[in-house]
Amino acid sequence: MKYNVEKISSIILCIVGCVLVLDAFLLQFLNIGTFQNTLVISYCVGFVLCSTKYPNLQKNKFVVLPLYIMIIQTFYSLFLKYFN
Repeated sequence: MKYNVEKISSIILCIVGCVLVLDAFLLQFLNIGTFQNTLVISYCVGFVLCSTKYPNLQKNKFVVLPLYIMIIQTFYSLFLKYFN
């Protein structure tokens, strides 16, 4: 049972992370869409809660890669905001 919940949560985090990365990319570079604040906050809370309950979740590259891309996009956005 524990493995199934861990697998389902990793799939959900992967999908939501990819959607958020795509949404932020479209907003930053193509000026299309709106930023989803509630989805970002729920993703971050879900990632923290799931990673504390299931430590192997942080070893899954499909879960961690969208998180790293979102961090890079945040730094890029701050860089543009600071130098414009």
